[in-house]
Amino acid sequence: MAEGQPHKRHWSRRLALQSLYQWQLAGHSADELLEQFSGDENWAKVDQDYFEELLRESINHARELTDILTTYVEGSATRVGPIEKAILLYAIYEMLYKHEIPKEVVISEAVILCKKFGSDGGYKLINAVLDQVPRKPLD
Repeated sequence: MAEGQPHKRHWSRRLALQSLYQWQLAGHSADELLEQFSGDENWAKVDQDYFEELLRESINHARELTDILTTYVEGSATRVGPIEKAILLYAIYEMLYKHEIPKEVVISEAVILCKKFGSDGGYKLINAVLDQVPRKPLD
């Protein structure tokens, strides 16, 4: 992925990270976040349908995704910073429900975003957790 021209799904994940971070801190609804982020200066770069899916489904499945996250984090999910948790929410959703996306791509994208926005060394947690999350069997 060239630095100047990230793919549309990269931008979808980036905005999903930002919106899920805001959701955790401010409790805004998915509709409020969609309205807000549709005005983002990078909106034209986003796969808008994919962003909406990541946002809505990560929120809809937040309890399940957090339970899975907690399984792979020593201690509890409260030890995970809000940026890392936002990344893990959408990335675990992708691991469980988006089988067409290779696991390696999900992990790589999550690590890239964590290196850019997360805490120092937070990407190591992201990598360790996602590497352990099994794919959900197809029905």
